[in-house]
Order: sequence, then structure tokens, then C-alpha cells
Amino acid sequence: LLSETLNSLSLEAEVGDNVTIWCQHDLKRSDNIFWFKHTSDSVPFLLGCKRFLTSAPSEPCYFFSESERIVMSVHGSKTSLTITAVNVSDTGLYYCSFMHLDQVRFSNTTYLQMKGSVSLDLSFILNVVFGAVIVFLLIILKHRKTHAGDTTDRHDDE
Repeated sequence: LLSETLNSLSLEAEVGDNVTIWCQHDLKRSDNIFWFKHTSDSVPFLLGCKRFLTSAPSEPCYFFSESERIVMSVHGSKTSLTITAVNVSDTGLYYCSFMHLDQVRFSNTTYLQMKGSVSLDLSFILNVVFGAVIVFLLIILKHRKTHAGDTTDRHDDE
């Protein structure tokens, strides 16, 4: 079982591991706490919802059915999301959310990635894009310089 600590930004697990991600909330009254997963090619996906109660154990939200493999728990001012037998499709950005004084608050995110899985890192993508832009600009500059030389030669011939 892997357990992720509060405020960590990245977590790497092996396929088949059990993973627990933690989030802290500052609710002082009864309200809902949510867990979401977000990937680059989708909108945020609701994974869990519990009704936080100040004087009793938390309850499942009436509008959400929890999966057997992904389980949310509330422990006082902390909430956890446990994923059993993780697989590559679990790769993504995880965060919790809750209402506080009529504002929606989001926790720090945790990026879960499988060890050995191929993932295009944002810095790699940016390097490729910037590299392509630089090559493109160099081609334009060379093209302008070549045409500027042709124009100078024509004026010299007259």
C-alpha cells in the first residue's frame, strides 16, 4: 500500500499497487467533500463524494454511487481517496474540493503516474514546440537574407 502525504505534487506507483491520496479541508459545518480526477483529454471526473458532518461520521452523498475499487474516506479534517490495484488508466491529476463560506475550494493536486508508463511530460512538449518555432524563425531569417542579397545584386546591376 502506497500512501501519499499532504501537498505532494507527484506520485508514482506500479500497476497493481494500492494508492492512497490525502487532502485537508477546513470545514466547520456540514457540507459535501468531493474527489476529482482530471486528464489532459477530459473534463474533471467525479470519483467520490461524502457529506461531512460535524457531530457524526461522514455519509455518502445521496446522488453518487462509489465504486468498489476507488474509495473515499473522511477522517476529521482530512479526507483520503484509496485506489486499489491501480492501472495505467488511473494516471491523472487528483484533487479534492469542498464548499467553505459559499466558495468552492480546491486542494493542491497530486499527479498519479504509473512507473514505466510512457507519459509526455509538459516540459518535453514545450521543448519540442519551442524548438520547432526556433527552426521556423531561422528558416524565415535565412530566406529574408537570401532575398535581401538578390535585391542588392539587382540594384548593383543597374
